[in-house]
Amino acid sequence: MSEPSPASWIAPFAHALDRHDQPDGVAALLAAIGSVVHFHLALSVIHRRTSRPAYVFDTFSGPRAKRAIELFTAGTYLLNPVYNAYLGGLKPGIYLMRDLAPDNYFDSDLYRNLDIRRHEDEELGYRTHGWPEGMEELIIAIDLPGNELAEISLSRIRSEGGFDEASIASLQQVQPLIAAIFRRLWAHLSRGEARSQGRPIDHLFTDFGRGLLSPREREVALLILKGHSSESIGYHLGISTATVKTHRQKLYTKLNLSTQQELFSTFLKSLNL
Repeated sequence: MSEPSPASWIAPFAHALDRHDQPDGVAALLAAIGSVVHFHLALSVIHRRTSRPAYVFDTFSGPRAKRAIELFTAGTYLLNPVYNAYLGGLKPGIYLMRDLAPDNYFDSDLYRNLDIRRHEDEELGYRTHGWPEGMEELIIAIDLPGNELAEISLSRIRSEGGFDEASIASLQQVQPLIAAIFRRLWAHLSRGEARSQGRPIDHLFTDFGRGLLSPREREVALLILKGHSSESIGYHLGISTATVKTHRQKLYTKLNLSTQQELFSTFLKSLNL
């Protein structure tokens, strides 16, 4: 499918700018984005370092899909490549989800055979229970005040063709305009929003295995969960691959696990979702 010409983008984006503080502001922004690139589904959240993501909007349908969003914002986002890229300093821009995933994400047990809130043949190797299936995701990342990051996730059905280079290039041209409109839209939607002042969300990671695992074993476990290979874990922690494998074997033994599949399942259960 060919994408519209730049001249056809002006009116939809002007309309979205005018409607940012109106009830149809989200629909106007999505229509403007749709004038640039075709997509089937959209979701937006705000990533924060000290609390769970804030929900902005979605175009999912059905109670199972809506519940999936609740599960995502409640805990499964912790393993999501966008969130972890944000923690690592992700810059504003346009990204394919697969390009944000760690080095071993698609080859790991997490990709192939996770049985709790995961699904075979998915782009990330797991799918929050109820999440729409068979999609390729493209991310529009927008910087916000307070070191927050807005994510607009656009999904296309993979069997009908993913996001090609022309689509990405077109979105890159209008990303600053999308960002400007979104900031105004979010400022309107978030008025009066209560900000969490509770314990930083990092404890959901650092508490996993506490009392059973050593601090180093917990570090290795969490990098495994995020999809890093033993080589990548060694690089991040400054230790040898052999040492990583030793830690991995010990933590599996202490948690009475045999596979990465079981590690992922145990972690999700610890979130009480």
